Amino acid sequence: MRILFLGDIVGENALNCITKNIAAIKKENNINIVLANAENVCNGKGLNKKEYIELQKAGISALSMGNHTYSKNNIFEFINDANLVKPANMPLAPGKNYLTFKYNTQTITLISLLGRIFTNQIVDCPFKTLDNLLNEIKSDYIIVDFHAEATSEKQAFAYYFKDRVDAIIGTHTHVQTADERLIGERTLYITDVGMCGPYNSVIGENIDLILDRFLTGVYKPMQVAAGPIILNGVILDLDKKQIRRFNKLYNE
Repeated sequence: MRILFLGDIVGENALNCITKNIAAIKKENNINIVLANAENVCNGKGLNKKEYIELQKAGISALSMGNHTYSKNNIFEFINDANLVKPANMPLAPGKNYLTFKYNTQTITLISLLGRIFTNQIVDCPFKTLDNLLNEIKSDYIIVDFHAEATSEKQAFAYYFKDRVDAIIGTHTHVQTADERLIGERTLYITDVGMCGPYNSVIGENIDLILDRFLTGVYKPMQVAAGPIILNGVILDLDKKQIRRFNKLYNE
């Protein structure tokens, strides 16, 4: 079983790049299933139904979300029925705490959780939440998207759940880390998978706008940068217990 997990999709150009190239990427890398984090698709914050449908048509089996899950009101119209998971440690919010789907005869479960360090999110403990979920989930493979800021929280989370899930993929910072590894005998891990978004940017945003924020202290609304698109991800070989980073730059 080979799964491609794509990092946070930032903006419409990144979405278009994925839909245009995903078939070739799957063929070149012998990918069975594609998963992705979709919380930044719509102008950098949130996900609308239109973009969700485009990702589904492109062949992405399931989507995870994060702190911008509910940034677009449109999501309340489809989140309960969609092939996506909201952060499970927001138990009273609309959406699925986990999603289990089949590939041939095997089942794969996708879970999303939010970290609590530096994120200003009022959420339940991600450690206790996943502990409870694992008591009820019966699946051949379990993939966790841990959407968190602090590298220490992500690493601690991975060691706590080693050999209890098949992969823990860190998202949120949009900067890919170089620490992909097997933890224990079962759990594939990376602190952050990176993003699918503008290469010449500051975590996907317009460089001049971000510099102006730092230099003046004045906040201006987010603006997704233009230019070449970098696709960051990881390829998980769940049978061989191997993980490798995926990176491809598109000048389109």
